[in-house]
Amino acid sequence: MKALPRLVVTLALLLGAPISGAAFAAEAEAQPQPIIINNNGIAFSRLEEGQVLAYDPVAAFDAHTVQIADCSAHKVDLQGVSWCFASAENAQTFTAATTESGQNKYVPFGGGHCSLGLAFNNLVARGDPRTAVRVGDSLVLNGNFDVRARFLSATETNMSNALKNFETAIAEGKLID
Repeated sequence: MKALPRLVVTLALLLGAPISGAAFAAEAEAQPQPIIINNNGIAFSRLEEGQVLAYDPVAAFDAHTVQIADCSAHKVDLQGVSWCFASAENAQTFTAATTESGQNKYVPFGGGHCSLGLAFNNLVARGDPRTAVRVGDSLVLNGNFDVRARFLSATETNMSNALKNFETAIAEGKLID
């Protein structure tokens, strides 16, 4: 029966219907979610036909482009996952942006969770790197392009709600490292 709340939420988001927090809360309560969304240990990636496709977060943030990354040639480990890049220069830029505390501006907002999902307290919705858009000093992901359009239609409110819900989820142990 776990799939039912996710199906209801997905259909509601796609149809633009108002969503009660109960459906999101029921799904989020199911089990803790990773802070950094990843596929087989590769962050900023998605699965396509069973294959992990990695994308370059520096290209997304700095150049506003979506580039496939080459994990075999350009990979940096940070926060328990691997980040892959399209070039050595982007890998170096990413490494240089990492602070002593391990923070990095190129790590997507909300750890790569769907930002609109976070705005509605859905902790299981994954962001798709192909939807990456820079909002201020944050790289924001959403589940698909329609969801990104809905997120951007009320950017300030959605960012505020997503940040609040993300921080609360971490404090309450609903997101794990």
